Amino acid sequence: MTRWTHDAYINRLKSDCDSAYEVAEMARSKGFDPRLSVEIPQAFDLADRCQKLLHFLEGRNTAEQIRELTVQHDGNREMVALDMAKIVTAESFLYGKKIKCGNCDGSGSVKINNYNRSCDDCEGMGIRIEYSDDITTNWEETMKLFEDNPRKIKDKVFTSLCIYHGICAGLAILTEGILVAPLEGVVSCRIVENSDRSQSLAINYAGPIRSAGGTGQALSVLIGDILRREFNLVPPQITFEEAERYKEEVSKYSRGLQYRPSNPQLEIIAYNCPVYIDGEGVGGEVSGQRDLPRVQTNKVREGMLLVMCEGLVLKAPKILKYTESLGFEEWNWLKEFTSKKEGDVDNSIKPSEKYISDILAGRPIFGQPMEKGGFRLRYGRSRLAGLATTAIHPATMQALGGFLIIGTQMKYERPGKATVVTPCDTIEGPYVEFLDGSAKRVYDRTDIVDVAPTDIDWNIKKIWDLGELLVPVGEFLENNHPLAPSPYVHEWHEQVLSEKELSYPNNFLEALEQCNSNGVPMAPEYIAHFGDVSADELYDLMQNCTISVCNSKATVAPSCRDIAKQLCIDIDAEGVIYGDKSNVVLNNLLKMKDMLKINLGIYDSGLEFIQDMSDYEIKNPVSIRIGGRMGKPEGSKLREMKPAIHCNYPVGFNVGTSRLMRSAADNNDPTEIGIRMCDECETETIWCVCCGKETRFVGVKQEKLNTAILYDEFLERAGIADGKIKGVKGITSKEKTPEHPMKGITRFKHGISTFRDGTIRFDMVDITMTHFRPREIGMSVEQAQELGYEATTIDDICELRPQDVVLPLNCSEKILATANYMDDLLENLYGMDAHYKCETINDLIGHYIMGIAPHTSGAILSRVIGFANIKGHYGHPFFHAAKRRNCDGDIDAILLLLDGLINFSKRFLPGHRGGLMDAPLILTTKIVPSEIDKEALNVEIVDHYPIDFYELTHSEIPPDAKEALNHGITTVETVLGTDLQYEGQLFTHDTTDCSAGPPNNPYNTLDSMREKTMAQFALGDCLESVDNKDQCSRLIQRHLIRDMRGNLRAFGQQKVRCPKCGSSYRRPPLSGRCMLILESKENPFSGEMEDILCDGRLILTVTHGSVSKYDGLMEELVNKFGADEYTEGLYGQVSKWVRETFEDKTIKSQSRLIDN
Repeated sequence: MTRWTHDAYINRLKSDCDSAYEVAEMARSKGFDPRLSVEIPQAFDLADRCQKLLHFLEGRNTAEQIRELTVQHDGNREMVALDMAKIVTAESFLYGKKIKCGNCDGSGSVKINNYNRSCDDCEGMGIRIEYSDDITTNWEETMKLFEDNPRKIKDKVFTSLCIYHGICAGLAILTEGILVAPLEGVVSCRIVENSDRSQSLAINYAGPIRSAGGTGQALSVLIGDILRREFNLVPPQITFEEAERYKEEVSKYSRGLQYRPSNPQLEIIAYNCPVYIDGEGVGGEVSGQRDLPRVQTNKVREGMLLVMCEGLVLKAPKILKYTESLGFEEWNWLKEFTSKKEGDVDNSIKPSEKYISDILAGRPIFGQPMEKGGFRLRYGRSRLAGLATTAIHPATMQALGGFLIIGTQMKYERPGKATVVTPCDTIEGPYVEFLDGSAKRVYDRTDIVDVAPTDIDWNIKKIWDLGELLVPVGEFLENNHPLAPSPYVHEWHEQVLSEKELSYPNNFLEALEQCNSNGVPMAPEYIAHFGDVSADELYDLMQNCTISVCNSKATVAPSCRDIAKQLCIDIDAEGVIYGDKSNVVLNNLLKMKDMLKINLGIYDSGLEFIQDMSDYEIKNPVSIRIGGRMGKPEGSKLREMKPAIHCNYPVGFNVGTSRLMRSAADNNDPTEIGIRMCDECETETIWCVCCGKETRFVGVKQEKLNTAILYDEFLERAGIADGKIKGVKGITSKEKTPEHPMKGITRFKHGISTFRDGTIRFDMVDITMTHFRPREIGMSVEQAQELGYEATTIDDICELRPQDVVLPLNCSEKILATANYMDDLLENLYGMDAHYKCETINDLIGHYIMGIAPHTSGAILSRVIGFANIKGHYGHPFFHAAKRRNCDGDIDAILLLLDGLINFSKRFLPGHRGGLMDAPLILTTKIVPSEIDKEALNVEIVDHYPIDFYELTHSEIPPDAKEALNHGITTVETVLGTDLQYEGQLFTHDTTDCSAGPPNNPYNTLDSMREKTMAQFALGDCLESVDNKDQCSRLIQRHLIRDMRGNLRAFGQQKVRCPKCGSSYRRPPLSGRCMLILESKENPFSGEMEDILCDGRLILTVTHGSVSKYDGLMEELVNKFGADEYTEGLYGQVSKWVRETFEDKTIKSQSRLIDN
């Protein structure tokens, strides 16, 4: 069978997706869900997503306008966003009519869970806009009418809402129509008055604007500036009090900012920004500059801080590019925040400690900055790399005790901040010394015992070299990091030989002959790490190496065997060196007789010494080392609420911590629930559908739900006895809409729980894959062909389709249970035929899922093609980038397509700010490369790097990464708009198995933090590239001591808690018992009402153990591994504070101030 074309693949996805929608629509029509139709619309491109994301764009031609402008601006999304903001504003202004908002009755706010928040229906304005049919007028005619309109502001609220629409539309385009920022990050706009009665534009931001990133945040302000000019609004005149308020809020904001401007810098922003930046209040209140006329809250304004400090400041160079092209001189103040001046560029490659500035217990350092023995840079992209994913040898994973396996995040020195690693067995593994004194380069991970470094069976004495880290050039491009010199590697030498029409040598003698006859360098396989030793050390080694005449063995004297190990030459327990790396040394032994050690001072390293001694060219097989440490552990699991629930059905607050639906059925206590009215039968109900039609929300009140009747009926229908089926104590959605109990009962039956929106989520680390073998993912040839792949054997390499994914085996049983749950639900609740009909994990292959990132509001359609023994999920770079993610340790979720279509409802989402995040409000059915995050466009698609590139990296000054594009490196961006953007892409390094390496990480398998930390330092003892004293000092300073001090502070400020009812007290009652009134009852004798108190025993919330939990560990670390003087002193002082705070239990009686 031939491989499908990309169009055929997309058509198949669309057809199967439409079929799932038909099933979901049929199920929804039965009336058991909050709406009678599916609530997740399909979108096939960025324009479609943007229009469907924002409700006020409904009925317009926005999508077509975006597509037309995208062509006009040659794909420049920022310019499209600026133009679309003006068009949408003009449409709202010209064709809109103001009406009073019915949801908030014109007040602009609604009460949700006892808190007032901005009304979502009117964006806090109190009004809504209805549009005439002219809203579909050609945009060019609309803009001409708008420009001819005098635009005098007669109605501030209406004008503000028009501008708000424009800002949100522009921001939606900037964020690819998939983020929540346009929905909840920009709260509202308003027109404020200055002291001279002039008017200015104020934009009100909220915390979810963070998801837009710095560029989106800053450009939203620029959009506001453009739109305020259209209405002749002036820049705001900031008062002294308002500027001081900005300063205080920056200092009080506790959640942290990427950059905290100084007070003078804040003044520059405040007094010069042409838009008044405001925000929604959250958290603590300010102490000074309260009740300011133009500031609507006394609380810290998180959204404002993010836009000012992370948006305008950090993205100043990018914003200046656009303001200068627009001729907006008022933005020149941003030049104060452009860090790089002309001539400031420094492309030198230097050690950087940034990646080890924060280390955590149990997460080891793998190498100090550019330290010998650490990871060695090798350029290339394996079929499991790109988009921040890199590769190491599976044996290296094993040598590191499993602390670095597939999907584990590694913070590293360069070229980026973090990566996840995948296996690649076509690069060099670690060079390891075993307990018997032998040492060798390990390629078979079974040579190393699969235990933690603290285990008695651990068979490694020292790891002299961690092997190669395969880093794609695309990572240097994305991070704008200068190209480091490349080592002399196999693929470089292969091209050198090819130019001379020579084949690659099979042994050292052939390589030597090629050197002597053709003047080519020695093949890198035969070159030891001469640059890692001095000329003196190499001389000593060669002088102390004797060759036996009878068996031709070369034996190194015991005093020099460590030098051989530094060179990474294989050596056995008797000191005999062997293997490829020994050949150059042995070949030059005879020349040592005439050399004197006194002449060695002229050489900077052993490499220069051997190069001078040899009759052939020797290039360095080692360029730079890359330091690294463990970041977040890998992971893939069913997402569960805390505590886990089966149903979004309220059970009330009188059910204890168990939250059992049976308890709610037995108690039948009133609970807060949304009340709806059926206009057909004119009766009140709690359900969203009655008489075959949707009901109308009328309010929230306390109501007895009579759960017992429904509960027992559905237990019988599900065919199960009673069980621990859990609901929620209270519903947090705006309309307090309950989920159907049958769904919770069926979930319990299949051993799964639900997320807050009614779906079943699986969280897993994002990992890149561009090619696969059917064998490694459990796919048969027949399945591969059925899914459109051209495969004749299970070992054929297939190019992964952009929307196909490989899921982790450890989640497969729960995913299968979810499919069975959906079939059960279709049959027993909806009265329909089963859809999945899966009996085994393999039956899930070919079915569809949604992929969604936690900071987004849109999902991506994808197809399951297999399972692998990993703790994450493999996907195409396009798939991950379409979710606005990369693969540097990010964790995203998947859910079965039909589960989302049937069970998801906006009416289940929390009513508080940010409730729309992590919700599949839109489903993208087709990934368009030009519309996804640009990082995916930097993935290279070549099968080799040309000689020109390797020579470029050895320029006198490290070249900019972009220079690689002029030296034979092709990336996705260079082939946009051609067939190569989807298929025909290549990779440079293959690997045998995408699941190779240790299956588990000690960080997840060891029980206690002490065990994990001791394993961390046991590994550090083995690593040549790690200084355990430095690691100990950093760990204590950055983690352990901070935890101890924080807990000590919390102990002194803690509340007391009642374990019986859960109540807490800042100041405990004098009685020492809980005073919460549970209920009031009439005294049968006196007839008076009496309060029934909880009377539970009060306990501390912070204990001695939580404060001192790391005290003994720190003492052990300092005594065993040492620490710098400052760290030792700091630990001693804090430990003393803790001892003095608590009673010393080793002393039988406490000392007194006055003895009797």
